[in-house]
Amino acid sequence: MVTLQPYISEYYDDLTAYCLDEEQTQFSMVPQQILNNPEVLAKVERTQYCILYHAKPVGFFSLDTSTDRLVYTLNQHAILLRALSLNPQYQGKGIAKQAMLLLPDFVKTHYPSIDEIVFGVNVENEQAYQLYLKTHYRDTQKVYQGVKGPQRVMSQKIK
Repeated sequence: MVTLQPYISEYYDDLTAYCLDEEQTQFSMVPQQILNNPEVLAKVERTQYCILYHAKPVGFFSLDTSTDRLVYTLNQHAILLRALSLNPQYQGKGIAKQAMLLLPDFVKTHYPSIDEIVFGVNVENEQAYQLYLKTHYRDTQKVYQGVKGPQRVMSQKIK
């Protein structure tokens, strides 16, 4: 069973213990890069969350309501998904797919005024791109130059 929940310090060891392979590292940050960065943690518009699999923390992401989201959309009621990663030991089990399917209702519950989820996916990250399409996120056909290369802008409206 997959669930999403706010990050708590008890999950620190599990989340900072995993590393991504070289290919995945070029596309996403790992939890230790966020959780060990006081500058990121000080941003009140950015909140950290966990992906749990049978109550064990196996993944991580941030939701950001700062003006950074306006790079992706002009919608003032959008939220930016950042730093999504999943422990490689748990990849290939449908956990990321289930997490992405759960995300709209999760956002609706925790951020009632938000009506859109946006994020960038590297144009070279075809596997993630296909996952997002399968989980009802759409390619907006916009591309922007991110820190880790060109990014396709993905979006899902929340009903």
